Amino acid sequence: MTRHESTPLVAGVDAGGSKTIAWIDHPRPSRPQSDDRTTGLVRPLAEGIGGTGNPRVGGYEAAANEIEYAVRQALSTPNVTTESATTRLTRVCVGAAGAGRREEQKHLAAILSKRFPGTAIIVTDDAVPVLAAASPTATGMILISGTGSFAWARNSSGADARAGGWGVVIGDPGSGYALAIAGLDAVARAVDGRGPETTLLTSFCDRFAVKDPMRLIDHVYAPSMTRRELAKQSRLVIAAAETGDSVAREIVESAAEELARHVRTLARRLNLSAGITLALSGGVLVNEPLLREQLLERIDCLQLQTRLVDAPVAGALVLANRPDLIEILQNRLVSATSM
Repeated sequence: MTRHESTPLVAGVDAGGSKTIAWIDHPRPSRPQSDDRTTGLVRPLAEGIGGTGNPRVGGYEAAANEIEYAVRQALSTPNVTTESATTRLTRVCVGAAGAGRREEQKHLAAILSKRFPGTAIIVTDDAVPVLAAASPTATGMILISGTGSFAWARNSSGADARAGGWGVVIGDPGSGYALAIAGLDAVARAVDGRGPETTLLTSFCDRFAVKDPMRLIDHVYAPSMTRRELAKQSRLVIAAAETGDSVAREIVESAAEELARHVRTLARRLNLSAGITLALSGGVLVNEPLLREQLLERIDCLQLQTRLVDAPVAGALVLANRPDLIEILQNRLVSATSM
């Protein structure tokens, strides 16, 4: 048996709405942070991928199934596999979408602790790992814009606050979903004559392969259409803005202002000073430079240190490696162990 075949293992898990990613590594509590603007620094020993780990999507047992699957898949890769791989797993940290409240985290942690007896299970929401990935002291702010939008900040005194994240009915301003819906609204206004002409009309008709714009209704309201799938259409709006469509540009500028408002609000409420970390995450902020640049222009006066977090699972792995951070963030996470 080699030294690595007997070394303990830890796991970080990003349990998202569409998929679950698990990273396995050896404990490395002193792993340095990168000076890079992204968090691509953390390269795990192995990776496993499962389906949705958001308990609000398919329930807690289904979410636990996907999380367990992803972790065991990673444990079974050639880089890790030995007969004792599971028993060497000492700690699993799960950042789960849809588990923002303490009772939700307790429920999921209790189920997972039975799936991994003897392993310390840490469950938190999907915001804490993003900050852990970007800030070695877990101090600063995170701003997520993907399907939804959300901001959370924690200052050096340990006080924290959130803004946004109220969900699709109440509103996720600046999110991919909000961008797509605004684009469809602009199309409807253009077709009716209630609004200006826009290339978004052609973009959306081409996307859904319809000639009559009224046929868009069939696709948008189809039972198979999901919020996430609609949010993906934000790419059409941003692409139109990139080519100079004035209607699309106005939508993107409005989204950037909404996101900037999240940041300014939390900076004011928590008295955050210049130089503090701002971690940007979520598919829209990570993959759409036009929106990101417009956002950064609007908050430039705050002089925040911006970092892109394109893999929140890296932060979950950092937490699994850092008992000191777990202690600092104990009011934001839940621990469980069963024998």
